[in-house]
Amino acid sequence: MALANARLGVLIVAAMLSASFLPLATARGRGGPINPLVAGVCAHTPFPELCKGTAGKHADKYPTIDNLAVLNMQVDAFAKRTAQARKFVASASRKGTPAQTQALSFCDTMYMNTQDTIGAAQRAIVFKDKGTAKIMLQLAVQDFQSCDRPFQQSGIPNPMLKYDEELSQMANNCMQLANMM
Repeated sequence: MALANARLGVLIVAAMLSASFLPLATARGRGGPINPLVAGVCAHTPFPELCKGTAGKHADKYPTIDNLAVLNMQVDAFAKRTAQARKFVASASRKGTPAQTQALSFCDTMYMNTQDTIGAAQRAIVFKDKGTAKIMLQLAVQDFQSCDRPFQQSGIPNPMLKYDEELSQMANNCMQLANMM
């Protein structure tokens, strides 16, 4: 009888715990439901929906979901988005005016620098070096924010603004997650 009561108690506790995650478990990212643990960590970032939509895609690659795992997911997504920005630069350069092509070439260099600093941040995260990770992420932000300068100087529209805004938001999420490491 005591064993049956103990099992019932365990089942009740498990049901209560899983019920407390139901609102998070129904969160949806870009492509499906988001792991409730990822959603819980992302809730503490400046752009939680972006965090859930980008980091949440990678949850199944991690055996344990914690702050460090979500940071790794978000930095990985940040690196992939930077690579996509570089591909867009290459495409836009073929269609642009000479002034726009020159400005886009500068952007490509800045995005390449961003990729290098993201790599340095990833190495720092492996060693749980919060200070270096945050500095590298801040440098990455400075790199891609520099992309707008030649467009402003030439008075031409910057086709990279959408990428730069999203990258800035992703970087801010990464820096907040690095604070939580």
